[in-house]
Amino acid sequence: MQALGRMRLDWNYTFLRGNRYDQVFNADQSLIGTRRHRRKTHLAEWRLRYGLRERLEAGAEIMYQAYRQHTHSDGDEHDRNDDGDFERYFAGLSYQALRESATRPAVRLRGGVRFPNRAENEGIGQELGLEALAALGKRLGEVRAGAMAGFSVTFDNHDQPADPIFSATPYSKGHDLRALTYGIGMAYPASARWQVNLELAGRIADTIRLNRRIHQSQLTATPGVIWTTDPGRRDVWVGLGLPVGLTNETDHIGVAVRVGMRL
Repeated sequence: MQALGRMRLDWNYTFLRGNRYDQVFNADQSLIGTRRHRRKTHLAEWRLRYGLRERLEAGAEIMYQAYRQHTHSDGDEHDRNDDGDFERYFAGLSYQALRESATRPAVRLRGGVRFPNRAENEGIGQELGLEALAALGKRLGEVRAGAMAGFSVTFDNHDQPADPIFSATPYSKGHDLRALTYGIGMAYPASARWQVNLELAGRIADTIRLNRRIHQSQLTATPGVIWTTDPGRRDVWVGLGLPVGLTNETDHIGVAVRVGMRL
């Protein structure tokens, strides 16, 4: 949590390279197989937090995603598809429900609103949504451990445009989509200015394709290091991580850069 009147700024960039697998349906919407895509993904995320009161802070997040995808069809046919869009707009409040003590962890609660991420005239993409999250942290000797769990729902989502081979398929009707996120992490101070991290982050979510609800399970492990200019206040820090996907939906490996400062 940020102290009263203090501001924290974070910028994260992640590059991922790997495979994505999509279910393929025929014109009658019957499942006929799985299609593999080779994908390079660029993610950029900006976060702002500001301390409103001793235990209350406001926050905002924006995430942009761009990718280049090569689709492997039957035979030797390869299709390339490039796309990019702002994937996440979020604003909310965080409250420190419990402060850490010798016998209990610190507990933080957050709630907020996710705003539509596609132009209204496109009629596709994520619509308005709500998010809730709980996080806890505890120092265990020299190790700092943490865990979080969150739930979100977005309303009246519409399908992305159909695959070219289904060009006659209309956009799907609106769906309310749910997502459960969870994670655990550990941080160890290797020296006065260097910190070693290990994070495990997962997401179980609904998505839609050709008017079908599809469930996805994502899990990524990210070892990394953080260098800080001031170990006590952490006024400026730079981090490097290596995200590795652990499920079929996260069949990738990459590099992540994190930069932040507290004003």
